[in-house]
Amino acid sequence: MSFRKILSIFFPAQCPFCKDIISGDEVVCQSCEKKINRKLIKTTLTTREGQKFECVAPFAYVEPIRGAIHDYKFKGAKNFAVPFGKYVVDVLAESLDITKVDLITSVPLHRARKRERGFNQAEIFAKEVSRLTSIRYAETLKKVKRNKTQHELSQQERVENVKDVYAIIDSEAVKGKTIVICDDILTTGNTMAECANVILKSGARTVIGATIANVENRPKTIDKK
Repeated sequence: MSFRKILSIFFPAQCPFCKDIISGDEVVCQSCEKKINRKLIKTTLTTREGQKFECVAPFAYVEPIRGAIHDYKFKGAKNFAVPFGKYVVDVLAESLDITKVDLITSVPLHRARKRERGFNQAEIFAKEVSRLTSIRYAETLKKVKRNKTQHELSQQERVENVKDVYAIIDSEAVKGKTIVICDDILTTGNTMAECANVILKSGARTVIGATIANVENRPKTIDKK
């Protein structure tokens, strides 16, 4: 019996959406499973260097997922990382051969923002993806500039706002590898595309984006971190 199952005997798991007790094998209750409408959403993004790559998500950015991500990101509901990680793994498995992925990573926060929030929401669920797939997690990027909040800017300013904001930590760690980059929400993908650009320029073979939710029918140049 796994440690998690032993723990669930003494501390029963709760559905993160409705708080009902669930079994150790479930991540949400059956009722909420029907409401959250998990599906495969695929988006093709293009980096500044003109390289195309796929980004997948299990949810549209609508309720109740929108509220769950808000609680996860801003109210410290870190337990949401478990179902989020599970559903992201599901859509990754539907989209590609996971055995060919070498590394899981996440979009970084600036150290000041991470200190304010206390954690990086992308990193936590990315580590759950790593645990479920047994693929190594590593931080490959650092945020070297604390840029402006994207939603405060004009469309063109939002594109410029993410340029040169990220830097590779160790190019040898990504060289020749297939890497999944995790983030919480995909809007137009400016942030994801910029991170992919840095990793690909550092020698990675392939990148795949993975987010919890995708803002469908979105404007072309909006992205919020």
